[in-house]
Amino acid sequence: MQIVDVEAIPLSYPMDEKRYYAKGEISRDVVIVEIKTDTGLTGIGEAAYFGGPTVTTETVIEEELSEYLIGEDPRYIEKIWEDIYVGTSQHGRRGLTVTGMSGIDIALWDLAGKIHDVPTYQLLGPFKDKVKAYASAGYYTDREDDTEKLAEDMARYVDDGFTGVKLKLGRDTHTETVAKWNQYKGVSKESLDEDEKRVKAVREAVGPKVDVMVDPNNNWDVKTTLRMAERLKDQDLYAIEEPIPADDTEGMEKINSKVNVPLSGCETAYTRYEFRELIERDCVDIVQPGINWVGGISEGLKIASMAASRNKLFMPHAFSSAIDLAAAIHVTCSIPNSEFVEYDQTDYNGLVTDMVEDPFELDEHGYVSPNDSPGLGITLDESFVDNHRTD
Repeated sequence: MQIVDVEAIPLSYPMDEKRYYAKGEISRDVVIVEIKTDTGLTGIGEAAYFGGPTVTTETVIEEELSEYLIGEDPRYIEKIWEDIYVGTSQHGRRGLTVTGMSGIDIALWDLAGKIHDVPTYQLLGPFKDKVKAYASAGYYTDREDDTEKLAEDMARYVDDGFTGVKLKLGRDTHTETVAKWNQYKGVSKESLDEDEKRVKAVREAVGPKVDVMVDPNNNWDVKTTLRMAERLKDQDLYAIEEPIPADDTEGMEKINSKVNVPLSGCETAYTRYEFRELIERDCVDIVQPGINWVGGISEGLKIASMAASRNKLFMPHAFSSAIDLAAAIHVTCSIPNSEFVEYDQTDYNGLVTDMVEDPFELDEHGYVSPNDSPGLGITLDESFVDNHRTD
């Protein structure tokens, strides 16, 4: 069996209104990776593109990384991963190269399940067949009633069966442009007051039993995080996600030693090598890589094992498409130290619901399960893909 073609397909899905996180306006874009073999089987993956145009990720995959795959046996997943990582080490190891590798690795694991005619998580070594999902949403909007609408949305997610919710914090709404690199510039007191109101409104709306998470998207500094943790100490937060940049491991370590709220992170960290430091220095309590970002399923499993060795939960970031969600579900169902998987609920996201013929559904207890079909258990809706391609 040999790989005969590798294709990267960028898609974009329009949002119903502008929404913002701490560092700016969000968009709905994704880069699908398809790996085809001489047997007719095709593996589907997704590469994170966040922070730049999708054409850059597409180009890296098709013009460089594909050279490591053509003619190779797709069952040798670890070999292919190492070949690419070592082969691109002088200009890779992070960023676009690793996100491209992530899409390739996810597609290879999808292929592996199809080759062996079993769901991927059963190849990985199953621990459970379902995992709790939390509703990931809570972005800022331009609405005058933004906080009230936020609380209503979160209450609706709980009514839908979710037992955990996450909202965004950290945006300075009192500047004309989003304040970047706030570890130097600071965040206005007015914005911190508004964030405190947002959290309290959500807690009141969802009640005391629902797990509430907050995500400043690394737009705070150490002292701001400590101040906000103190202000929110009576809100019983499940976690504060990546409040400062992942590169500031000393700052993360300091925060985690001083606050009682668990820290989670870091979606912006790459590979086991960055997560080794985050875990060993006790920078985070909940280890939160993105499977489509960190190096794929192969790397996610290694990081999950590292987290387990320090008695830490593994909760993958999964805010993109149904492919990324599927990969996160399969990984979390194959490890013992997982409780939640992230499930995007912002607006109506066709990349999660319409891009595949068999989207994931929440059961009555707030869990999602891998589909029973081979591989990741998803089939692309080709008409949707054709209608939303941007290349």
